[in-house]
Amino acid sequence: MADFLASVMSDLNSNLAVGKRTLEQMRDSGEFSYKTRGGSEVEIPKEQIDYLWDICEETEKIRLRLPIYISTDTSSETGAWKVEGNPEAVVIARILGKKMFKDGYLRLYHPDLKDVKAKIPDAIMMVFTP
Repeated sequence: MADFLASVMSDLNSNLAVGKRTLEQMRDSGEFSYKTRGGSEVEIPKEQIDYLWDICEETEKIRLRLPIYISTDTSSETGAWKVEGNPEAVVIARILGKKMFKDGYLRLYHPDLKDVKAKIPDAIMMVFTP
């Protein structure tokens, strides 16, 4: 059963990015796309790159790698999502006007997810974890 679950999760995550680049690298190169494990290429519109550039602090611009992963939070009893890592969690918290759950960890609920998807839909990626 564990092998089956791992196989299903692997299929769900075939869209994970390969070779994530920083916001600064994308902006400097003018290349706003990334490739996925499945071989497809995802374009992040310049408007979303500019939005992130405007809300990020200088150190975040050189550290924030895109796309930002939002994953299932299996520690939550209510079916939540999470963003882990700095500066990813900090930037998403700023976008939503939320306080951090703990350093480098932000818990999201459905309305939060909807708000993030409305602002930077192509700069985030949903990751399913068991």
